[in-house]
This record gives sequence, structure tokens and C-alpha cells, in this order.
Amino acid sequence: MPVPKNTPIRRSLRRFILGSGPLKRRSDRLQVIGRLLLVLSFLLAPPLAVAVATATTAHLRAVATAEAEERSRTVAVLIEDAPPPMRDSGDYSAYPLTRVPVQAVWAVPGGATSAGIVMVPPGTAADTAVPVWVDRRGELTGAPTDPASLPGSAAAMAALPLVGVPLAAWTLYAFLCFALDAQRDRRWSQDWAAVEPEWKSRLL
Repeated sequence: MPVPKNTPIRRSLRRFILGSGPLKRRSDRLQVIGRLLLVLSFLLAPPLAVAVATATTAHLRAVATAEAEERSRTVAVLIEDAPPPMRDSGDYSAYPLTRVPVQAVWAVPGGATSAGIVMVPPGTAADTAVPVWVDRRGELTGAPTDPASLPGSAAAMAALPLVGVPLAAWTLYAFLCFALDAQRDRRWSQDWAAVEPEWKSRLL
């Protein structure tokens, strides 16, 4: 029993590679190469995203560890009252400021004290203790990176190659097809301009 040659898979493959034979143009071969690169971008995007996520997680974990060793939590004491909430006098309801700068002092490693500006809610009274983060020199700094936020940050970085690589490849393929179609139209116009006078002379 003969095996059918014109199967759906073979037809799909021929359609993908734009056919074969002596009538296949150089532009068709370039378009096939573009299609192969486009498929390759979809295949490479997931492992590339995994690699980026792994590298990002390792980097952020190292940063979080270094920040945890460098920074410590202490208490700053306000040396002045915080300004009261400011409200507009117009027709619309005003919203109080969420944080205002106030002078405060805090202990630094070695038993000394340091002074500076801390952000507190409006109306906070003097001598109020406010938790702050300081580095080894006793200067104010932000809280160390929360290890719980690492998976989300790594996933966000991994999404860039996962989506960006296929999208960039698709965009380049679209430009390639546009350029090849324009070239085909020019070649068709040139060939028709050369053949049309001869056809007209035969028909007359």
C-alpha cells in the first residue's frame, strides 16, 4: 500500500518554507531564514528567561545579604515638634501631608550620637521615638532589601527576555517581509515593463 505523500504535515512544511524548486527566488530563501530565526527566538526565550531569573536572584540575594550586614535598626528621638497638617482654604477638601521633615538625634555604633532629618507624620510631638535604619557610619539609610521581594523582582526581569526576544524577532521579521515584498514588486514591475511591449506586438 503506497504511503501518501501529500499529508497535512508535508503541506504545512512546504507552506512554511515557501515551496521548493527552480522557481524559488532568493527573496523567498531570505524570508525562510527569517522565519527560522523567528521560531528560534520563541524556543530560546524560555531558557534565556530562566537564566536571567537565576542570575537576578543570585545578585539580589547577595545585595540583600550585604545590606543586612551593613545596616541596622535604631531609634531616633525628635528634638522638635513636627509641623501640623496643612490644609487648603479653597472649596475642595485638602489632604494632610503624609510625612514632614523634622530634626532628630539617634545613637550610632561606638556610643556616640548623630543628628539629622527624619520624615515623620505631621503633628508628631518632640521626644517621640521613631524607628530608623542606619549604616555602619551611623548615617540614615533605607531598610535592607526584603528577601521576600526577590522572587517578584527576578520574575519581572525574566519577563523582559521572555517577551522582548520574540517581540523583537517578530518586529524584525515584519520589516524583512516589508522590504522583500517591496523588492518583489519592483522586480515584477521591471519584468512586466520588459515583456509588455512584446505581448502587445503579438496581439496586434
